[in-house]
Amino acid sequence: MNYKSVLFFLGINSLFVSFFSILNILYSIYFDFVLDLNSYLITLITSLIIGSSFWYVGRNSSKNITLVDQITFIVLSFFLIPLLFSIPYFFSIYNISLLNSYFESVSGFTTTGFTIIENVKNIDEPLLLWRSSSQWLGGLFFLLATIGTIGSKQIKIKPAYLISGGASGRNFYNNFNYNFIKIFFIYFFSTVFVIFLYSLIDVRLLDAFNLAFTTISSGGFIPTDNLSNIIETKLQVFVLSITLLFPIFNFFLIHDVITRQFSFRYHQEDLHLASLIISLVLLIYFFVIPNEEFANVVFAITSSISTSGITTYSSNVDLSLFFILLTIVGGSLISTSSGFKYTRIYILLKISYQEIHRLVKPINVIDKNLYNSEAKIDDQDVKIAFLVFISFIISVFILSGILTLDNLTFENSFKLSILTLTNTVSSALYGMDSLSFFDLNNFTKMSLILFMILSKIEIIAVVYLIKRSIFRE
Repeated sequence: MNYKSVLFFLGINSLFVSFFSILNILYSIYFDFVLDLNSYLITLITSLIIGSSFWYVGRNSSKNITLVDQITFIVLSFFLIPLLFSIPYFFSIYNISLLNSYFESVSGFTTTGFTIIENVKNIDEPLLLWRSSSQWLGGLFFLLATIGTIGSKQIKIKPAYLISGGASGRNFYNNFNYNFIKIFFIYFFSTVFVIFLYSLIDVRLLDAFNLAFTTISSGGFIPTDNLSNIIETKLQVFVLSITLLFPIFNFFLIHDVITRQFSFRYHQEDLHLASLIISLVLLIYFFVIPNEEFANVVFAITSSISTSGITTYSSNVDLSLFFILLTIVGGSLISTSSGFKYTRIYILLKISYQEIHRLVKPINVIDKNLYNSEAKIDDQDVKIAFLVFISFIISVFILSGILTLDNLTFENSFKLSILTLTNTVSSALYGMDSLSFFDLNNFTKMSLILFMILSKIEIIAVVYLIKRSIFRE
């Protein structure tokens, strides 16, 4: 393993925290939040020391790292960066313990949205921005990590070729740096565009920033205890639901639309997803809850599929299990949404159907085309999809068992375990808005921290890393 290269990239990641520290320092000075300055100064100094030290050690190392190095870097980042992000919580005036601080920052960086802060409306503005910044950076890092791992020749996932977008998708393996830059600018300008949209519909600028960071990253942190406090009109709800499409669809789709390079051939996954969303909206609105506001139905469905979970939805009809199923499905492979991912669901369903069909009619030729395109479903794709599914099921049972030890009901334990493994906030959509994470015992919090991280990086990646560490090839 190339440890120096791993440290080099960890150092660069740590310096991103320094950048956000500077922004919060400037914000605190400009708006006279002097009590917050020390915490961000400590964060700035700590992240600069760690980041520059790691960068210095690995500056002369080879940057052409292997898949094992990539996964090691990703795993360590999801533990280290939240640790740096936890510093302002710990040194704030709100007496947040070290474990609770780390819990809050892990929840942010993994774009989960669980919070130990019981009265968010009482938190000062710099810390609200800090919470939102952690999930924005986490969403960006997850996208870039996805490019690195899915685009690896050692993984060889065919859907990556199909969904990576236009001409660049044909050279996906050889153009990581180009795709890296492209993703960053798409992510950044999408955020700016969403902030602009929120400003147009009379959302307060600070709230617009926080909501934009939340929606783009598919996070769950909102700058208030109840979203209805800042999202009041039908237009605001509808616009918010539309912006939640950003974390659902493949980010290369956004690029191709902007650059007028859109091709049905390379974005069939997104077309399938769009068809699914439209069908579900019409079904729920006309046949299940016709008395609900149309905008709220759209919001609930897009929020679930994006694995954000934020909502203004309220209905007498309990659809919590239905919305949980949508969070399990998730969005595109190359998106900020978590969950099982739509393409993997598609692969498993199609292969299962065709295998059953073959048992009935053995002479039939099995169609292994992905989305009826020229791309074929490789056996490797099926294996990975199956392994991810099995690891998800096992994790649900393990985490549910742990949660029941903390006096949670079986239903709440089951729901919370799924929401944790899909990195989705526990909101009213799932009947979990009354749960207090602050009151959970330390062992439960540590378990949630671990599973939030494992689910974001996907347990199969960790298993692969352990396998390669033990059984060296």
